[in-house]
Amino acid sequence: MQEESSAVRLLPGALGIAAPHAASGQQLDDLCGCHWLAILLRAHGVDVDSEAVAVSAGTVLPTGDPRSSVPPGVEPNRGYRVALATTDRPGASGTSVPGLIEAAEALSDGRLVLVPLKARWTGERVRTVLELCRSNPDRATVPVANVRTGRLWGSRLPLADALAWLAGREIVTPQPDWDVGHFIALAGTWDGPARSLVVVLDSYPTFGWDGHHLQPPEALAAALERGDGREGGVLLAVAGDDRAEVERAAKEAGFEIAAWDNGTPWPPAPDEGGADR
Repeated sequence: MQEESSAVRLLPGALGIAAPHAASGQQLDDLCGCHWLAILLRAHGVDVDSEAVAVSAGTVLPTGDPRSSVPPGVEPNRGYRVALATTDRPGASGTSVPGLIEAAEALSDGRLVLVPLKARWTGERVRTVLELCRSNPDRATVPVANVRTGRLWGSRLPLADALAWLAGREIVTPQPDWDVGHFIALAGTWDGPARSLVVVLDSYPTFGWDGHHLQPPEALAAALERGDGREGGVLLAVAGDDRAEVERAAKEAGFEIAAWDNGTPWPPAPDEGGADR
């Protein structure tokens, strides 16, 4: 008889961002990518907030109904401390991936860099990203995924269903919480006797357990593929001194090192684009 055992395996970099993630609370509206980069920078000793990142990354905010920017049942959070660029044209707001990459290096003086990974995303490709992050624990690499949330499982997966899924049984999967472009961090895996679930950190504490939820690698792959005319991908947050070695390992694993088009232009152009929230 097969032994029914399971184990949670966190990525080496997960503990380093746990405290700033918890302290950050709910993201400011429409600043999901900036929220995560601020967390990563603070974990590397750079004292910045998401608004400073937004200024550096060229973020453009939408005007209009604040509730259109948050998940159902979540109160908007527009307590910006600085004036950020805005647009009233539908679909013309957001933060570009090249903008985040440039902001990381500029705000940290090169101490932290974001290595962008593109691929034809599958569940196996997602697992390969996690193994890349585990391959050298000293680097404490953190993967941040740019996804379409409508292709994820809902964040409130009952524990009994999670255990059944890990054991290889079929379940009724929870419906997605919402359907937008979004950034999330991948913290590790819960490995069961037959399947694994990825531990996801979200910028909304109401999701899952205090902003932690579980996703199968195949759902994450579908969310990275998006299917809405835009692209997704994974940013690997690493120390600047480790960039060359991380890029080499990623290329050997079959990834393309290149920024993707998430619908927001770079340099910023408020007349066109799409928002990640």
